[in-house]
Amino acid sequence: MTYKGAIVLYEVAVDAPLATTLTYSQPVERVDPLPTGCCVRVPLGKRLVVGYILGVVHHQNLDEQPFTVKPIAEVLLESPLFPPALIPLYQWIARYYLYPIGKVLRTAIPLTPGSRSSQRVRAKMRSVISPGPLLLSQLSTAVDHGGDAVVDHLQRNYSITLKPAEKKTLQLFLSIFCEHEQHPIDRLLITRQYPGASPRLRRLCELGILEETDEQVIRDPFSRVMETPLRPVQLTREQKAVLETVLPTLATGNFSPFLLHGVTGCGKTEVYLQTVQHALDLGKTALILVPEIALAAQLESHFYARFGAQLAILHSGLSDGQRFDQWQAVRSGKVSVVLGARSAVFAPLENIGVIIVDEEHEPAYKQEDGLRYNARDLAVLRAKMTGCPVILGSATPSVVSYFHSMQDKYTLLTMTTRVKEQALPLVEIVDLTTTKRSRPDLAFSDELIRAVAETLHQGKQSLLFVNRRGFSPFMLCRDCGFILQCQHCHVSLTLHRKNNRLLCHYCGAGQPVHTICPVCHSPRITGMGIGSERVEEEVKQLFPEARVARLDSDTAVKRNYYLKVLQKIQAREIDILIGTQMIAKGLHFPHITLVGVIWADSGLGMPDYKSAERTFALLAQVTGRAGRGEDRGRVIVQTYQPHHYSIVLAQNQDYQAFFTSETAVRRPLGYPPFSRLVNIRFSGLREKQVEEAARQSASFLRQQHQHGQVEILGPSPSPLPKLKNHIRWQLLLKSPSSPLLHALCEALSSEKKRICPSSVTMSIDVDPENMM
Repeated sequence: MTYKGAIVLYEVAVDAPLATTLTYSQPVERVDPLPTGCCVRVPLGKRLVVGYILGVVHHQNLDEQPFTVKPIAEVLLESPLFPPALIPLYQWIARYYLYPIGKVLRTAIPLTPGSRSSQRVRAKMRSVISPGPLLLSQLSTAVDHGGDAVVDHLQRNYSITLKPAEKKTLQLFLSIFCEHEQHPIDRLLITRQYPGASPRLRRLCELGILEETDEQVIRDPFSRVMETPLRPVQLTREQKAVLETVLPTLATGNFSPFLLHGVTGCGKTEVYLQTVQHALDLGKTALILVPEIALAAQLESHFYARFGAQLAILHSGLSDGQRFDQWQAVRSGKVSVVLGARSAVFAPLENIGVIIVDEEHEPAYKQEDGLRYNARDLAVLRAKMTGCPVILGSATPSVVSYFHSMQDKYTLLTMTTRVKEQALPLVEIVDLTTTKRSRPDLAFSDELIRAVAETLHQGKQSLLFVNRRGFSPFMLCRDCGFILQCQHCHVSLTLHRKNNRLLCHYCGAGQPVHTICPVCHSPRITGMGIGSERVEEEVKQLFPEARVARLDSDTAVKRNYYLKVLQKIQAREIDILIGTQMIAKGLHFPHITLVGVIWADSGLGMPDYKSAERTFALLAQVTGRAGRGEDRGRVIVQTYQPHHYSIVLAQNQDYQAFFTSETAVRRPLGYPPFSRLVNIRFSGLREKQVEEAARQSASFLRQQHQHGQVEILGPSPSPLPKLKNHIRWQLLLKSPSSPLLHALCEALSSEKKRICPSSVTMSIDVDPENMM
């Protein structure tokens, strides 16, 4: 498009590892300018890549450009995928997480338009000839006679003779056509009843009897929504107090960060619902984040029951088509409330009135590969850029968030009592080092066995938590003590008895159960440790009359299965639920009165400074699943470290005491919240190359910074030194100054090609959540 010799130039973020955007000109023979936010395909070197238009650069004469400007090759989707107001957020993310801007957008947007998975049309079949001499009003009568009247009509008036399969297909079409009140019908409705119909439908269209058209079909993500309790008649005193503080901030258009610290069962969900309703009443929108799909199930049902068609959901549990449909519904303004997991923080909402982050402490908010962003932190940033309140809610806030509230960066709101004045459950700690067991071969203490039996006798439900899936987390040689490891990863293999395989939980590789020790060649290999599959088998052995279900990432592969199990618990069709972290939080079932923690300290041995924080949060959260109905709950915690402060303080959900103890440990070591961290990881197939790249990087960083304000730890092999055949080393940078850390990382990135050979990958993780 020319303007007196000048052309339109566009700033395009390309899906490639480039730190900057690129400039392209108007597509050939294109007249109208392209809008910001549309998706295009552009030339990059000898290939074509996807790009996103961030805006018009300016109008200039190409002859005056110091570089060659290529035209955009193709417009993939002209309708903008994101509002221009989100561009500063994308740019901030690229700078802070040191990640290419184009790949930031590729992460933020669920699907690339034009790909097969993003097609949103389905074939619709309708009658063409039948509206002629054979009136539509006569179709029902004709169908009642097997469709013969229609076939005779075609033969008599149009000299069309149909083969038996074509006749069958037409008769099936007419039957469904009449059932749908003579509206166009989905091709799938025909082919599902008659799999051989497809070629016959094509033939009927060629003959002009039927016509095939494409119509947009919005795929319903709410196919299985759980029943929810009715809206409470009256709010609690604490719910009212929180709302009286939060709601006035929705109308001001000012950034107001709140940390809502409420014990399990205190009614935080109703606070969320009322806040969102207030935002809608003001003509604004709302964004609600949950850390993982499993936790979204019940919250989704609450929001769907309250807001219905105003709600969109965004998470990886949806099909690609459903996710794209939901994204477009948000972008077009058809919905006002978005609920989703980590990636929903990028939802293209406009005029946001409130952002809510439920279970804000959860490490699942951190993306562990690609763009390593933390959705909780981005939610706070987005609220600041938008000018709206953000609520971070948790019964066990992260140490960093609670520290911010102590520094008056966040406004602390507390809810200390449960709804209907329900008492917190009684928690008993069983010391596995001293307690004698009548069945030492099992994972259960006598106290826990008796408690489960009593709960069954009372007609109540039990929840048993174990933080490992599989049957046995590791396989031990009884002759030499060697632990079988994955050939591709430096991790132990887990026994999965149902599949009769030893599996690696990192790369998925497996081998037969019957194997010999690679060190001493002994066949005496024994499964050790406790996994959810083993607990399930032992429960069925101890309580054969009980109805038992297990939920972990092995069983709940599909979202519908997970929801089906939750519905069975709600209907009291399950007596004992066994599971891993996905059942430890967010669930609200009034008839679960007993919670048993099989091995409470399994995570304390991890080489991670957050291990105590995670143990406390997990125990406090799973404890909160008990006694949410009329009966007081009971919790039995089995542990080998009964005196560890994270376990002792979780017994009474004493968060303030835990925060004091944990910060006393971290302060002298300079770990967050008293510093910021950056983890730089190197990986490759050749150990010497990886090690050399890590050592040269460390040397470069120490030369760049010699003032002592940044502590450089390493390099050293990662705690998991080998994953998927790749050797891993890492460097840890620690400093109270975020700008200094970023300056060093930017300097290292600029020297990356010189320091790291192409066979070694260097990744920078700002504010790492997982140090493994």
